[in-house]
Amino acid sequence: MIEINQLYKSFGKLNVLHGVDLTLCDGEILTVFGKSGVGKTVLIKAIIGLIEPDSGSISIDGVDVTNFSEKQFNEKVRPHISFVFQDGALWDSMTVGANIELALHAQDHISEAERRSRIQESLRLVDLSGAEDVYPDELSGGMLKRAAIARAIATRPRYLLYDEPTTGLDPILTNVIYDLIMHLNQKLGTTSLIISHDISGMEKISNRVSLLHDGKVVLTCDTEDMWEQDNEIFNEFLNGKAYSHEE
Repeated sequence: MIEINQLYKSFGKLNVLHGVDLTLCDGEILTVFGKSGVGKTVLIKAIIGLIEPDSGSISIDGVDVTNFSEKQFNEKVRPHISFVFQDGALWDSMTVGANIELALHAQDHISEAERRSRIQESLRLVDLSGAEDVYPDELSGGMLKRAAIARAIATRPRYLLYDEPTTGLDPILTNVIYDLIMHLNQKLGTTSLIISHDISGMEKISNRVSLLHDGKVVLTCDTEDMWEQDNEIFNEFLNGKAYSHEE
């Protein structure tokens, strides 16, 4: 379980997060919605230690990691949590296999043979078997997304965090990624947090949804109940309307 309590983050005079409270429960797929620029990516990067919050707390499996050093994150957090960047963030100068192996370097207990096996198994899980020696610029957009996910799951993390995993993909490839996210949660027993704008897609695969607005989570609910909420801001977002108090 990941628990976020009263998280604040500003960049100079720009206040981004204003007391975010959010809980990611074990085994679920939770999607965080919100307008562009509202701080969704800042939130997810704070969870994995890429951004240091100004105040508040982040606890992972009961351990407060808010003030962990880079060394502590590398040793105690990142082996158990993986992040799929919006653009994939694969190194163009390295093959797909080398990109995945890079994620395994911190796991010294894994033998060379097991690394090779882990790379092949991760690619098989995302339907990219045999792509070890291919370079990222030789892959289509959908294949790049799947290769990035293969790298993320190679460490067999307990948590998978996705930043807009279907951005730039056509509807068919979008559904492929959605099916993959659900399959990985079931096959590997992972817990997933997704940042997305795609309401209809996330409705299909998420257990719960949250709306981040004005630096706070204004509502979290079960996905099956998302169209029946008595919250004006939440309902206006779902229906693609401007927030009335901002007009």
